[in-house]
Amino acid sequence: MALTGTFPSLFGFIPDKTLTLAAAMKGTTVTLAVLSAGLMGVASAQSFRRDTDTIVMGQGYQRQVYYQLSSGQQDTAGRCSWHLAFEVPIRGAAIRVNHPCGVVVYKTIRDTSQWAQVSLSDTVHPLYDDLCRWEVGAFNTTAGPNPFDVGWGLYSLTDHITRGDSLYIIRVGGVFKKLWIQRLQGTNYFIRIANLDGSQDTSYAVSKTRAPGKNFVYLNLSTHQVLDIEPTPQGWDLLFTQYTRLLAPPNDPNNPIPYNLTGVLMNLGVRAVRVRLTSQANPDTLTPSAYSLDSCISVIGDDWKRFTGSGWALADTLYFLVRDRADNLWRIRFIGFGGSATGMIVLEKVLIQRNTALITDRTTEAIRVYPQPAQEGIYVVMPELGVAQIELLTLTGDQALKTVLTSGEAVYVPRPAGLTSGIYLLRITTPVGSWTRRVCFE
Repeated sequence: MALTGTFPSLFGFIPDKTLTLAAAMKGTTVTLAVLSAGLMGVASAQSFRRDTDTIVMGQGYQRQVYYQLSSGQQDTAGRCSWHLAFEVPIRGAAIRVNHPCGVVVYKTIRDTSQWAQVSLSDTVHPLYDDLCRWEVGAFNTTAGPNPFDVGWGLYSLTDHITRGDSLYIIRVGGVFKKLWIQRLQGTNYFIRIANLDGSQDTSYAVSKTRAPGKNFVYLNLSTHQVLDIEPTPQGWDLLFTQYTRLLAPPNDPNNPIPYNLTGVLMNLGVRAVRVRLTSQANPDTLTPSAYSLDSCISVIGDDWKRFTGSGWALADTLYFLVRDRADNLWRIRFIGFGGSATGMIVLEKVLIQRNTALITDRTTEAIRVYPQPAQEGIYVVMPELGVAQIELLTLTGDQALKTVLTSGEAVYVPRPAGLTSGIYLLRITTPVGSWTRRVCFE
């Protein structure tokens, strides 16, 4: 069912401008009529397919959602089901913190020989996860220039053990505790945690083998569980979650304040770039090669929306070009956000370019043009290769028609007015290649 005008109140947001949107469900096709300069300067309407997916984090953003662009697959985990995350790859030593769920980490002035003396007065400053690199968690941000310094400890070339040389205070659920990352030996992180008075002194061995092949393995300090909550790295591109960002007030730029924000982080191997267009621009005319993609995990981030005081406004001219883990290139835009009431996010996506390694000679065989010979027009059918440019050329190379269509559909191309009978060349150009077919008009 098509919804025209303002978006439904279910999502609780206010669009910057009116759009025509098909029902926002996974896999739904959205078609927009776009006016563009046509043959001989006459404006003509062209249709472009957009697919939409609805990501549901739930009320209060209770879930974090791992999302794959190509399939729309969504895997979820309790957003506050963990407190610390430990990097799994063999050389990884990153330790990240679930800040939005009430976890705060402070570095102290004490060394590991002073475990018994640690107190709140020893804290230096809170530490926060890096929002550009997964491999720099809160515990890694104090690393020095020594390449073997991981922040919380030093790696030894002699026995290949990373030994913790720092003590921390961690606040979990409003309770302050002291924490020591003792060592990373083989595939096991060994940590020690206790109340500040020394009671409830507990040791953990967090094994990377608990989550083989994943990016991180997780620890819940309340239930003492080591958790495997991620899908395989090949199974997701974007993570919809909450994270903490330091934002400096305009009147006090030297004292940034931590804010919990709802947004999108990218998986390892995913790259993206932000593209802001004017309201009159046609996004289908974007030239991907003109933009440099960035691997910073928060490129997409959270500022594609803003709170107006009574609802949420979407930046409907802000697009993202995203190269997924499978090397497909997408153009995405956010068209719905429900806030904490529903935790619903509606994403519009357009496949611009498939991984060229996946394109075979069967593509050529799959392109069909009919009927032959034609009278009033022709139908062009091809695999889904993104937006395709169609040109009708005379045998001497003169252009009789130029238009754009979305591949993957049988699209009707009408006979240009005044076109004489004869043999013509139909040239089809896509992001992954071009093909030419002979067509005959009676």
